[in-house]
Amino acid sequence: MAIVTGDRYLEKLVKFVEEQAGSLIDGTLVLKLNPGGLRYVDSRLESLHELENLLSGAPVDYLRAYISDLGDHRALEQLRRILRLLTELKVVSVLPPTTRDPTPVCLVPFGRLRVLELRGCDLSTSAAKGLLELRHTLEKIVCHNSTVSLFFLIFELVFVIFFDVFNLFIVKI
Repeated sequence: MAIVTGDRYLEKLVKFVEEQAGSLIDGTLVLKLNPGGLRYVDSRLESLHELENLLSGAPVDYLRAYISDLGDHRALEQLRRILRLLTELKVVSVLPPTTRDPTPVCLVPFGRLRVLELRGCDLSTSAAKGLLELRHTLEKIVCHNSTVSLFFLIFELVFVIFFDVFNLFIVKI
């Protein structure tokens, strides 16, 4: 099976997520993405966010840019809304099982993840962006072929949680 990338990947993902939204949100179906696809989705969502920032400063430019690709922007908005509600995600490398994918992992679009599974993702080259924001909802992290970086990941999460609790304790005194 050929690997789909770019706009075609986004189109297929949007179609799949829209068709399976109920199952994905209630957790009976788990979204499985590759690191490259996740990075592409994140870059497109960042572009949408930058476009939305134009609304306050240059509304005419915003309208011009938004209308130029109306269908794409609506699809991205819908995808963003659904991704924020997902509770489980698998990020699986498409590289051979013995190698780790160095593509940075970005979890910013996912606001309510409880379960995160990483397979073949090299977290030692760059930290998983957005992971700290998930510390309040994340209950389980499963890593395969990422154990070296898992230590640093857990250490960072424990440190941040400890710091949050320590600050809370100081505020109460």
